[in-house]
Amino acid sequence: MIRPAVFADVPGLRRLYAALVAEVGPTPYPTHGPEDLDSFTLLTVQRIEDPTLLMYVATDDDTGELVGFLGGEISQRAIGEPRVFGNAHWLYIAPTHRGRGFARALVERGVADLEMLGVTHVELAAVAGDTQWQARGWVPFLVHHALPLEAVRAGVAERPAVDQPTSAASTASAPAPHALSEALTGYPSVDKQRKRRRRRRAVPRPRLVAGGHP
Repeated sequence: MIRPAVFADVPGLRRLYAALVAEVGPTPYPTHGPEDLDSFTLLTVQRIEDPTLLMYVATDDDTGELVGFLGGEISQRAIGEPRVFGNAHWLYIAPTHRGRGFARALVERGVADLEMLGVTHVELAAVAGDTQWQARGWVPFLVHHALPLEAVRAGVAERPAVDQPTSAASTASAPAPHALSEALTGYPSVDKQRKRRRRRRAVPRPRLVAGGHP
């Protein structure tokens, strides 16, 4: 059975989340510790009835045991479209129940609810180097980078200027800026026009004297 999660599902969701973390293994950033299992449980308890939280469970028809879950939320951005989007966080099926269509059924249920709410897109984050989502047709659109604060400070620290020697050959072969300007526009460059005006001003003009003769 595929259905929305309820408060009574919290212990089962905690168990499945712990199995998900153990199977994925440690991530370099952000790091996860034992206390994060409690954080996940508390978050689920606090938001289980929040309409912006999308949490679905798959249960075994015979035992009623939770064998998988899909978790995400409806998020908003201040700038850019779409403003409102589905944000997928977790998808996990117990190994003993894989290959039976539970993951597809969970996603289909989530998509149906998003459509009813007018949401048009879903976004998810993947660990660096994990290409499975792109192979499934998801389009990458943003890469996040992280550094410790001291590394950020070191990266913007001023460094002494280093003189770069200029070879005579490279200087001779490089076109003068005004030559490039003339070649592109067909008009004398601003520098040449200024030099011509300076030369015209430097030529002494005839001085008029009484009688109209120089």
